Amino acid sequence: MRRTMVESLALRIAQAIKRVDPEKTASVEVMKFSLEAIMNTLVVIVLVGVAGLVTSTFAESMLAFGAFAFLRFFSGGLHMRKALHCSIVSTLLIASAPHIPLNESWMWGIGTLSAVLVLIYAPSNIEGQARIPSKYFIYLKLISIAIVLSNFLIMNDTVCVVFAIQAATLIRLQRR
Repeated sequence: MRRTMVESLALRIAQAIKRVDPEKTASVEVMKFSLEAIMNTLVVIVLVGVAGLVTSTFAESMLAFGAFAFLRFFSGGLHMRKALHCSIVSTLLIASAPHIPLNESWMWGIGTLSAVLVLIYAPSNIEGQARIPSKYFIYLKLISIAIVLSNFLIMNDTVCVVFAIQAATLIRLQRR
């Protein structure tokens, strides 16, 4: 099985940490998994930032990343099988958000649709991904809805777009 550059680097770092303090550290596998998540997030932040600099939308691009990540933290969503695919798709979607202008009518419509999707589907794909007992899922749903509804106060089209993208990742299509 071929490893990506991020996977190889995460493995080497985890092994080095384990060698320094083998008794007080988590397993290499656990540290590698955590390091990969951190590194993949950093890759997306850097790529979105670079795209924002190149297209003169740096602040809006960073806002898009922050809004997307904040909602995703509480609502969950689709997980791709490969981290590289996740990084590429996330970067493309988040970096494109500042370039999709919406007027107020579109923001109300898309915002409402996003809120409905969050109401129906959030939290999604949390089981096995987080250590949150299912009895607290209702709070994750309510927080997620509040986050989406908050854009009706600020009416930012970039935020509206990334909330819609994130809300769409909540939909679970059943395979037959």
